[in-house]
Amino acid sequence: MKTQTATFIKNFSIYSAIIMLISIIIQNWIPVLKISTAWPYILLFMYGFTLFAFIMLVRYMSTKLTYFANAFMLVNFGKLVLFSVIIVVYALLNRDDAIPFTATFFIYYFLLTTFETVALLKLQKKL
Repeated sequence: MKTQTATFIKNFSIYSAIIMLISIIIQNWIPVLKISTAWPYILLFMYGFTLFAFIMLVRYMSTKLTYFANAFMLVNFGKLVLFSVIIVVYALLNRDDAIPFTATFFIYYFLLTTFETVALLKLQKKL
């Protein structure tokens, strides 16, 4: 299990670095696309939170499938609630950046959660 987790961390870090480079390119050379000025913080927060969630879910993989399924749904529901609160609070405090922040957050959420889910499915097939 530890080698799969280490492999995930390495691949996820590379994937996140690619997202970071694309964000830099968009921010500097494609100003028509509005990206939140808080994008580095969003990406860093979501990177850390996704790593934490992945490691937590990997621990449940060795238990019954129902325990893993429950943990997966609870973690994703918790992420959805927490992220929604963050978006609403930020939007209320920074009205000028609310739409770019929400769009940036959603895109990062989609990209990172997709990577995490695919990695979990691959890991589950190996078990």
